Amino acid sequence: MSRTGLWMVGAVPDAEVAALPGRFADLEGAWVVPPGYADDLAWWLSGGDREPYFTPGPTAAARRFAAFAWSGGPSAPAVAAMKEAGRELLRAASGEQVFAAAAREGDPAVALCYGLGAEASARLPGWFGDFLLTAAEVRAVLPHAESALAVSGPGRVEVLARIDVWLSAMSDGSDFEPGMLLDGPLRVLRYAAGRGMGAVGVTGAG
Repeated sequence: MSRTGLWMVGAVPDAEVAALPGRFADLEGAWVVPPGYADDLAWWLSGGDREPYFTPGPTAAARRFAAFAWSGGPSAPAVAAMKEAGRELLRAASGEQVFAAAAREGDPAVALCYGLGAEASARLPGWFGDFLLTAAEVRAVLPHAESALAVSGPGRVEVLARIDVWLSAMSDGSDFEPGMLLDGPLRVLRYAAGRGMGAVGVTGAG
């Protein structure tokens, strides 16, 4: 069965975002860290993002990064519940409030992070596309997101080329132009900041 990787980013009511952690605080379950998480994170941040990923097919570095990013990061029942609640909030978002991208057998958010590289993608909130921000947090992270996403000139050309290479090699097709991965999430964060709203980013498979 084929898998379609989805990424949605939306501006949502601040009060709804602020209430979510309290709704799931009583869920039991240990914090789970994927095997090799610390080693993979250290590798990615210390130059692993610039190793050869495609020669022209995916290398061991490309497969390692994909597995690391798709692992979902540290998790617990409360995290899973809040992610599902975030999806529910996004169903009410429309127009300029929301950005969505899909890639068959791939992951749009991971493609963006590969395109940006470790240093720039670390300025984005959350974990490879998953985040939950109050209005105050949106305002705090927006300058960092702008510094990563609002690239122009040769820098933008390089990022878009890297995104295109990732999507070509690590998915079976997408419904968007590479530039949308830079412009869409930033548009939503600016929308939320300008209207005192929170923001949610959710990845998943359809």
